[in-house]
Amino acid sequence: MKKNYLLCALIVLALSVFASRSFAQGSGPSDATTAAPTNATDVGKVLCAGQTISISGPQDPNGADWTVYHWYKLDAGGNKQLTTTTGRTYTEVASGAGYYTYQVVTESASGCTSPISDPFKVYVLPPLTTTITTSISTICAGVGTTVLTANPTPSTGYTLNYQWTRNGTNIPGATSNTYTVSNEATPGTVTFGVVVSYTLNSSCAGSATSDVVIAPIPTKPSISAN
Repeated sequence: MKKNYLLCALIVLALSVFASRSFAQGSGPSDATTAAPTNATDVGKVLCAGQTISISGPQDPNGADWTVYHWYKLDAGGNKQLTTTTGRTYTEVASGAGYYTYQVVTESASGCTSPISDPFKVYVLPPLTTTITTSISTICAGVGTTVLTANPTPSTGYTLNYQWTRNGTNIPGATSNTYTVSNEATPGTVTFGVVVSYTLNSSCAGSATSDVVIAPIPTKPSISAN
C-alpha cells in the first residue's frame, strides 16, 4: 500500500515538472529571428507588443463547435507543442516580438479527428519608442531655422511612418523623419512633436515632443549724437 502511494506521488510530481517545463517552452514567439513580413497580408495578423493573441478554429457544418479542439504551437525548432486549450478559441498574451505559429485539430463527439490545419502565423511587433534631437533649440523670430530629427527604436528592420505636429496639431506634409522649423514669427515657445508608427500596423506607435524657443528680434536701432 505504501509502495503504491509512493509510486503515485512520484508520477504526480513527474507530471507536474513536465507540465511546468512544457509551459515554459511554450511561452514567447515560435520564431524570434526571421525578418518581419513585408506586408501585413503575408501573415494572419500583426499585433503590437504585449497585445493578446486571439485566434479561433472552425465550426462543424451545422455551425456548432466541435467537441474538442487540439491546439498546437510551434516551438523555435518548428516542432508542434500541444497546448492545454481544448475550446474553439485560443488566446495568449504576446511576450516577445516575432512569429507565433499555431495549428489545430478538431475532434467530433464520436472521437473522430480531422487532419491538422495549415499553420496560422501571427506577427508581434517590438515596442516602438522615439526621441527628438534638434540642431538648435532657440531661433530668432521670423528668420531662424532649426532641424528636428526623430530617432526611433527599433531604427532598422521595419518600415516606419512619421507625422510631425505643432502644438498638438498635425503639420500637413510633414511625414519624413526630419522636420525643419522656419517662419515662426511670434516670439514664445512652440511644442513640436512626432508620432512614429509601423507600416505593418499603424496603431503600434511611439511619440515624443520637443520645445523650440522663438526669441524676439531687437527693434531697429537708431543712432544719436553724444
